[in-house]
Amino acid sequence: MKGSPMSLLLATSIVIKLLGIAIPLGLAFVILLQARRRLNWLFCAFMFTIAWWNTGTIVLRLTLLPGMGDPDTWLRLSFAGLFAMPLILYGMSLEGGELTNPTFKRATIAVGLLGLLVIWAGMLGETYWNEVYIASDGSIVSHYEAGAWLFIFTLIYCLAYFALAEGVLLWPLYQARQRGAMVERSQLLFALGGAMAVLGGVLTGLPVVGRYPLNSILMIAASLVYASLILEEQLLNPWRELNRELAAANEKLKEADHLKNEFVATISHELRTPLNSIIGFTKLILNEIDGPLNELQRIDLTAIYTSSQHLLSLVNDVLDFSKIAAGKMELHKEMLDFREIVVGVMSATLALVGDKDIELIEEVEENLPTVYADRVRIRQVILNLISNAVKFTEKGSITLRAKRITEEVELDGQRRTMPFILCSVTDTGIGIAEKDIPIVFEEFRQLDGSTSRQAEGTGLGMPISKRLVEMHGGRFWVESEVGVGSTFSFTLPASS
Repeated sequence: MKGSPMSLLLATSIVIKLLGIAIPLGLAFVILLQARRRLNWLFCAFMFTIAWWNTGTIVLRLTLLPGMGDPDTWLRLSFAGLFAMPLILYGMSLEGGELTNPTFKRATIAVGLLGLLVIWAGMLGETYWNEVYIASDGSIVSHYEAGAWLFIFTLIYCLAYFALAEGVLLWPLYQARQRGAMVERSQLLFALGGAMAVLGGVLTGLPVVGRYPLNSILMIAASLVYASLILEEQLLNPWRELNRELAAANEKLKEADHLKNEFVATISHELRTPLNSIIGFTKLILNEIDGPLNELQRIDLTAIYTSSQHLLSLVNDVLDFSKIAAGKMELHKEMLDFREIVVGVMSATLALVGDKDIELIEEVEENLPTVYADRVRIRQVILNLISNAVKFTEKGSITLRAKRITEEVELDGQRRTMPFILCSVTDTGIGIAEKDIPIVFEEFRQLDGSTSRQAEGTGLGMPISKRLVEMHGGRFWVESEVGVGSTFSFTLPASS
């Protein structure tokens, strides 16, 4: 073996070869952390053969140093790794390509394994070259025995399986172009990775470029391309697919919710018309327009009238909620005297208390500012709060308070102090546990969900009230303690 001082080209070649060991082994480790799929195992085997080849060629160049052994031995070990690449690359192509004939797959893999075993076994006794040495520029110089049967067999084997690998990858691309179909990016990259690996393997056998580490550079590039495809498919694509599925599910849910709201609104509207007729005719009969009633008839008709009124209120709640959810609720705002609304509501709630031992208290501040709001909807909110308090209070008091306050709000990107009216309804009822407070504002939910619950209703009163207040630019909240009572409060923007 001839020797010479290590040149800059040799040093560069060794550095690239070291990268050709570290990068493939690192990529193999990363891929092994993913799912244990056949493609992953084949990729790791491919990375191992690249690292094996680069390790052998590095040591082969270091045989310039004393004690590093015979270059012929290291060249044999290097080629043992290199000759395994075509078959492994072909296996990866079968996994990533579109070849579907199982018989052809099994036959070509079996022949490839047999051929590789023959080459490895023959390398133990055969010689591909007469003399091997390292030139001064770091290139490997060898004189091949081109007539040796093993050399010819190995050459045909490598070229055949490199061609098979690239053919499996390129054939679907050719068919797609013939059909005028769009070629997927992953197919192009897979074919590109195979082409770089094949070119790297071919360059290895060309002495004219042996001094340059082009084969290692191409194989490193092929490794990065394959690793990126595998990680994208197994790590990123599932998340993308999951996001697409979630987006599609959300769209379906929105559509279903929209259809549900429209259906409920239609049914509620159709129910309200006959209910109003029932209530109207019952009221006429109770007023004895059509003649006198006996006591039993009056009791029965009163039950019909009361039940119809209750059913109408439930239908109205459902209809209001459907309109709000569909964004079709319209507010008819005007400048209002808030005290006037409170007084009107308090006189109307006396009938709600009935024979319960409850004291109604009104604490309304004098000279409250006016509010720009929908009279009917604000009255509805206050009635809902008092009605809710009456439902859950057996004795004690219910206090309606209203006063002027100021709050800081963000307006045009700046914090400003604005006037508000704070209205609250405080009861001495059963109260609400802190963990149950969020349920109060959930649609169609009640704290007592059993069939034997005492409080009637749809569970829409508080959600509707909260939405209506927020549509006016205010806030709505509740403070409560079990066994002590609850305070439902809301604010409305007031005039300056």
